[in-house]
Amino acid sequence: MPTYEFICNTCGNQFEKNLRFNDDLSNIPCPDGHPHARKVFSVPSVVYKGSGFYVNDSRKKGSKAAKKSK
Repeated sequence: MPTYEFICNTCGNQFEKNLRFNDDLSNIPCPDGHPHARKVFSVPSVVYKGSGFYVNDSRKKGSKAAKKSK
């Protein structure tokens, strides 16, 4: 389950909540008892490092597809 970050519209309290993908994000209450909080949009935490993965990385050197591309 993904973790979402919220901020309370009334008191400004920031908190995180684990919810399912199909849960409604519009009616999340603040832990302090206030009725509404809104979702905070932020940069994803996934970082890709290295040379990457390409289609030709998984092919064998002597395959037919590699010969056609030459």
